[in-house]
Amino acid sequence: MKEQAEKAFKEMLEISTDLDKAVLYSGEEAVVSNFPDGLQATMVKKAKELSAAGAVRAASMGSAPLTQMVVESAGGTVFLVHEPQDDGLGMLATAKKDSRIGLVFYDLKTCIRDAQEVDEEPIDEEPIDEGPEADAGAEVEA
Repeated sequence: MKEQAEKAFKEMLEISTDLDKAVLYSGEEAVVSNFPDGLQATMVKKAKELSAAGAVRAASMGSAPLTQMVVESAGGTVFLVHEPQDDGLGMLATAKKDSRIGLVFYDLKTCIRDAQEVDEEPIDEEPIDEGPEADAGAEVEA
């Protein structure tokens, strides 16, 4: 998954001009990030804290579990997207002020989805021999 995650992360950063820094995480571990190495664990911890705060708020409102959050400030925007199950993939990202929120969420979710895709090689299937009966039934007179 690491290789797929790195590819998806790189593509996301190339496409999304609003994003500055991001960390894709699973559980307590950074899978891939462009934050400095010394900040990656801290950013995953902050993502977990934001997620927990959002979960408490959603529960108090009787709402569905939180899967995304945006925090806007004078200096920029923080985005959080995570899968609802425990230890699912999540992403915390920072973006410039006045970012296109819908597009950023789309890019983050696409990155998570693409990071999970398994590269499956196509199976070469041999044609099935249906015997002489199949050939006889296929003839049609014009």
